[in-house]
Amino acid sequence: MLMLNILWPVFIIVSIIFSCFSGNIKELNNSIFESTNTAVNLCITLVGTMCLWNGIMQIAAKTSAMQKITKILSPIMKMLFPNLKKDSNVYNEISMNMVANILGLGNAATPLRN
Repeated sequence: MLMLNILWPVFIIVSIIFSCFSGNIKELNNSIFESTNTAVNLCITLVGTMCLWNGIMQIAAKTSAMQKITKILSPIMKMLFPNLKKDSNVYNEISMNMVANILGLGNAATPLRN
């Protein structure tokens, strides 16, 4: 993490200095605003998608479907986490996370909570 805190500002400073010497300040300015616009659009799209799938996973957590899938995953869970009690909240959260990843909902699996 520390390396990235040094690396990215160095890249930005070098690109600004290079654009000053090469006479491309206008292109640099345009690319900054275009990149910002693209980043904001991407964030809005991803937030909407994550909200949708988190809502679906929260609904599924309240139904018996998730309990059935958790029972199917129980042998794998026992092998991976032998000291974890089946009645604990951590067991349920790990199971829900595994189910979300199995269903291809990786973005929704990250903030998943019961």
